[in-house]
Amino acid sequence: MKYGQGWRPAAVDWSSTRGRILLAASALFAQRGYFGTSTRDIADAVQIRQPSLFHHFEAKHEIFRTLVELDLGPSIDRIRSRLDEDSTWAEKLHLTIACDVREALIQPFDARGLYQDAVLGLDEFADEREGIALFHELVEHLISSGREAGEFVVFEPSFVQRAVNGVLFETLREQGGPGGRIRERRPLQAADFVLRALLVDETRLDRIRDVTQDRLGELEAATVL
Repeated sequence: MKYGQGWRPAAVDWSSTRGRILLAASALFAQRGYFGTSTRDIADAVQIRQPSLFHHFEAKHEIFRTLVELDLGPSIDRIRSRLDEDSTWAEKLHLTIACDVREALIQPFDARGLYQDAVLGLDEFADEREGIALFHELVEHLISSGREAGEFVVFEPSFVQRAVNGVLFETLREQGGPGGRIRERRPLQAADFVLRALLVDETRLDRIRDVTQDRLGELEAATVL
């Protein structure tokens, strides 16, 4: 099952022609939108002919779908990992937000044009809609569990989930794409922003931030190895 337990998007060599197509397409989708971008536009940006592009992707929607997979798949995997960890619900949510913000800021492609309802509503992206719904469900489960445990104030989980998305998208907009200045403190600041509104005991935030900072260092070291 796509986006199911254990599913992973195929790895990409960003220096290859396929990788360069994805990078160019992501920038064009962010600038012009999905409907305003053609396969000819993408081929021109990569400086290849359209037949060469079609050797790697049969249609524009396959390029778009691959980019969503590369962004959404790891996000689902990360929150599943958090839910399985032996930690408080506040620590899980804080680390989830910080990780997602960090990855969004350092990934090589531009994700700003990938989550438009008018595009994702197309028949070609049924799996992606299910994946997004699953991600939202997992976030809401985390928030609801924290509320039931007495860590979070009583608030609508679906609203908090949308607020988390809003914080993530704002960090992307602020950066202006992969070429923009990376604000290294944003992952922790974004996580603090959400947790501060949810915590029953706000004095816990400093300790939670320290835990997240340590975990981010561990995860980064594991990635390098």
